[in-house]
Amino acid sequence: MSLEEAIDGLGAELVQCTDGCAGIWLDQSRGIIPRTLFLERATTPGRGCVAVGLNPGRSKERERSHYRQGELSYEKLKEYSTKLAGIAYFARTRSVIDQLGLAGPILWSNLAKCENESGRKGLPPLQTLRHCTRRFLRRELAALPADWVALGIGREAYRALAYLLPERSVIGIPHPTGGYRDFRKMIEGGRLRDEVVRRAGDVLRSVEPSTAWLGATTNR
Repeated sequence: MSLEEAIDGLGAELVQCTDGCAGIWLDQSRGIIPRTLFLERATTPGRGCVAVGLNPGRSKERERSHYRQGELSYEKLKEYSTKLAGIAYFARTRSVIDQLGLAGPILWSNLAKCENESGRKGLPPLQTLRHCTRRFLRRELAALPADWVALGIGREAYRALAYLLPERSVIGIPHPTGGYRDFRKMIEGGRLRDEVVRRAGDVLRSVEPSTAWLGATTNR
């Protein structure tokens, strides 16, 4: 089975999930679905990565309407994901990935796949993160080539991946929108600072799986 086929299989299972974990909003009949799982530039040669955030932000009505058109399927999720490819979260993260020389495919994912319930700020409940990571993310990671790097988007996602994946190199970056002030500190003249690229390169070239936080404070 190819990686694309493996992710398609997990995605088909994901959009039909009705686990209804605590602290999240899930209602497929209204187009509020588990999401943010898609493989970008799937056939591009080169070393790839998995980019993992916490959980999706609040969906907009036009997105929900898209999922309500006809029978819900993972193909609908992938189709809408292409429309989101240019928004700041993805564009800024992709720029970092490209500047680190990771030219292959990108698997976009989250620790938890559902958005927060109305009025909830910050993280989903810890047990929700644990449940969704066990049910989906760990299976996604198991399908990836061994040399792919895991990119944690935001400190919480970075730390979770560092513990979860001792056999794989993990790099963390500040959140490109929610923590944009810290994200900008990595950049000078429109490009990643040389010192940031150097630290990431040490991890990417390391024989032993290593970790690096690329934000202002190094976290080893």
